[in-house]
Amino acid sequence: MQLVRRALGVLRVVAEAEDGVCLKDLVDRLDIPLSSMHRLVAVLADSKCLTRSPTNRRYFLGPAAARFLDEEHPQQTLTPPHPAVIELRRRTGEAVLVTELLGGHAVCTTFLPGARPVGMFAQFGQRIPWHADASARVLLADQTPTVAHRMLLQQPLIPFTRTTPSNVEAVMRRLAPITQRGYDTSESELDEGLFVVGAPIRLPIGRVRAAVSVAMPSTRLLSDDHREDIIQTVLVSAAEMSSHFGYAELAA
Repeated sequence: MQLVRRALGVLRVVAEAEDGVCLKDLVDRLDIPLSSMHRLVAVLADSKCLTRSPTNRRYFLGPAAARFLDEEHPQQTLTPPHPAVIELRRRTGEAVLVTELLGGHAVCTTFLPGARPVGMFAQFGQRIPWHADASARVLLADQTPTVAHRMLLQQPLIPFTRTTPSNVEAVMRRLAPITQRGYDTSESELDEGLFVVGAPIRLPIGRVRAAVSVAMPSTRLLSDDHREDIIQTVLVSAAEMSSHFGYAELAA
């Protein structure tokens, strides 16, 4: 019985910590000997109830403990910018954004302008339309088809450009490939002449916490190889941020 109480105590403390918990904090808060805590977290990690970030060595709830999360509880936004976001801006020289699901809307919570700023729809605090932007669709693709369909019906599908997806069905067809390849792109869909690539930042349980994206004029894409390099750079940054928050892909 004591072991069960201790395990539940660890899960409760970790669930309440937005930025994870280190082993020493668990020992101090729960008054469990270090050697016992080592064994306990090892068992919880082995059962996927906990996961440990390989970058900061802090513990987060794992996939098997998803039911302990209250998904209706609003999370703090990812501000100030994560170091990976700043590094992405440095490496690309282009505008970098973080978009989060807040109050049922895709909202830009971080905006770092490029070295050569361009006029664009997305700005800090701006709601991003689900149908016309890669980063918003990354968030939408994490929802069930029923929920995603309902969310699309709650916003007018404004034709921002000639290539903006024009109906709910067209957007819904875009969502499954996003999940399969792990990113989305948009080109001249929200802003004429603007290329955007967005990738998911994941929580330990695999759900998408936010999307990080790079936005740049299509004219600055020098080649198909350059386009692919931008995509891979965004994916690396998204993976780094996901790792920081405790996400680790499970073996098949």
